[in-house]
Formats: sequence, C-alpha cells, structure tokens
Amino acid sequence: MITNKDQYIKTFLHIDLDAFYASVEQLDFPEYRGKPVIVGSLPEDKRGVVSTCSYEARRYGVHSAMPIYKAYQLCPQAIFLRGRMHRYQEKSKEVMSLFQNFTPSVQQISIDEAFLDISGSEKLFGKPRELAEKIKNTVLEKTGLSVSIGIAHTKYLAKIASGMSKPDGLYEIAYGKEEAFMLELPLKKVWGIGEKSLQRLQEAGFFTTVQVHSASMQLLQSLFGKSQGEFLWKVVRGIEAERFDERVAHKSLSEEQTFEIDIRDKNTIEKILLDLSQNVFFRLLHSNLQSKTVQLKIRYSDFTTVSIQETHERIIATSDALFEIAKKLFYKKYEKDRYLRLLGLGFANVKEGAEEAQQELFAFENEKKKKLEKAIVDLQKKDPSVIIKKARLL
Repeated sequence: MITNKDQYIKTFLHIDLDAFYASVEQLDFPEYRGKPVIVGSLPEDKRGVVSTCSYEARRYGVHSAMPIYKAYQLCPQAIFLRGRMHRYQEKSKEVMSLFQNFTPSVQQISIDEAFLDISGSEKLFGKPRELAEKIKNTVLEKTGLSVSIGIAHTKYLAKIASGMSKPDGLYEIAYGKEEAFMLELPLKKVWGIGEKSLQRLQEAGFFTTVQVHSASMQLLQSLFGKSQGEFLWKVVRGIEAERFDERVAHKSLSEEQTFEIDIRDKNTIEKILLDLSQNVFFRLLHSNLQSKTVQLKIRYSDFTTVSIQETHERIIATSDALFEIAKKLFYKKYEKDRYLRLLGLGFANVKEGAEEAQQELFAFENEKKKKLEKAIVDLQKKDPSVIIKKARLL
C-alpha cells in the first residue's frame, strides 16, 4: 500500500561513463581496443600524471592521479596518450543531450557523470530499472560508449550503486533497503572513505560498516572529528551523506577529480589544478560563457571539505589566469601536509556572452593568449583529432 509519504519519495540515477577518456580513444582508434590505454602524458613526460586509464590498464594497478613514470613502471606496454579534451567534451555533450530525452532534470556534475531525477517517470518509461536499461542501450547505440548506472532514492547512494558492477553495470538499491545495503558494504567501498581514512578507522578498531554502525555519533566525532564523525554515523545508516546542490549547479560550471589514492605531493597537486583549469576554462569558452568568480573545493582524506571563492573586477580571460587564481586560492586554504581526497575547480555566476569578455580584454596584454585559446577552440571544432596540451602538463 502506497502512503502519502511514499508518493514523495524521489528516485535518482547516477550515470557514469566508463573510463571515459580512454574509452573515447578506443572508440576512435579501433586498434587500441582490448589494450591498456593511459591518458594524461607520455612516458618521457616525467612530471606528468594519469588523467584516466582503460580497464585493461587498471588490472596492472594504474589509476588516476598516479605519476606517469610510475604508471609506465607498472604497465610499460600501455598506449600512452596526452589526451584530446575537445573530443572528450564533444562526446560528453552528446551523451548528456541524450539524457534530456528521458527527464528534464539532468544535473551534470563532471565531464563524465550526471544525476537524473526520474521521480514519477514510470508511466512513460516503466520502472526505474527498465528506464536505466533503455538509457544504457540508447547511449551505446548512439555514441558507442558504455555507462554504469546506479539507482537509489538519494543521490549519494545512487553514486555508490553506479560503482558496484563496473564497467557497463547496473545496480539498484531498493527503497527501504538502504541501511541493509550499507551494512553489507566493505568499508573501502564507502564513497568518501579514502586510503588514509580507512587506515585511521582500522587503527581505531573499525573494520566493517557494522562496527561503525554500533558506535554512537559522539564516539565517532571524538575519534575522527565533528565532520567525519557525523559523516560516518549517517553513511552507515543509508542517510544522505553528501549534498549535490542542483540550484547552484545551474549558475556554475565546474569539474572535480576524486583520487583513488590520497595525495599531498605539491607537484601532483599543481598538475591536477592546471589540468582542471584548462578543462574548465575550455568548457566555458565552448559554451560561450564568461565569469568573474572562481570557486575552489578541497576535500581532505578525513572527508572534511572546505571551499573558497573569489570574485574579480574583470572577467577571467585565459586558462593561465584561472590556473594562477586556482593556485593562490589553494595555498590560501590548504592545511599543509594534509592528504587530499578530492579537488574541484569552477566558475560561479556564469553569464552568456563571450564577446563582452573579448572586448574587455582587447585593452590588456592578455589579448594574444585569449585569441590563441579561441583559435584553439575553433580549430578543434573543425578537427577533433587535434591534440593541444599546456607544456606544463607534459
């Protein structure tokens, strides 16, 4: 029997493109299929880092944010590529547009993942699992790419679910079964618990979600701090543990990178900030948008999350300018020597009208850089095979 309360229960899909950059390369170049592909830098680029890698490469222990020299040591036979961001953005836009055919409520949270609110869609598309199957088949048929989908009644759990049977997976957490699901989940699979957090939990005598569940919030907060203690108490009970603000997303453009292994190396951090700066800025340029406000998000290994925002008098006109601002904000907010779980960078209060930015820029010495970056975008639109990467990313 459906109660009034049940009528308002929402259902979400979290859709994640499998090994996205590497999958696009394998799609465009059939000779790469079935082989380990590592996107980010070439082996000779000693200071580069891995952006992503195919599942064939992951079997050798390669993962994102790993120094490229280490990836080469683990898998020297891999195909190493510097990447083609315009092509990835093009395929991302293609996939995201398909989601609009199933629901108007699509929240893209990065270049390769999105939340879909499918509440009340049963009359049109059937049950959530049937709809998810339709989406998977449509994406594969139209784009040649596979996705993994998680179904749940909170966004946080939907995100965990999408990672349960990768690649090309589909996993549903039924309403009312959230807590039971979490109590069977290994601690290392709890989204938000990184390597360092897992180590701290084990040192404190917590090896399973059941053991965490048996502890009071007060005890968890005394052991791990207010933020992580509350997170742990909620997450093992299936309570929404992460907020994804859709209202803010419509006014911003951002990208995040979660690290498979917690990091604190300065060179690796700056490489990731540079990569994020280039990715976000070119997405802004491609979308004919502009902004004066930069946002930076830092998540530590204990799940403490801090953000900082800065608004400038003039429009952020180049990716170099964004990178310098990102570095300044990072070192202003970062607590030295703490391990990082995630970095996010983006623009807030975005507006249409790149022309205004160009006109404002013409009076300044950044003009050449801006013209060059616009020319890069135009060139990539004509020929997606063009590969352009900042020298500092090499």
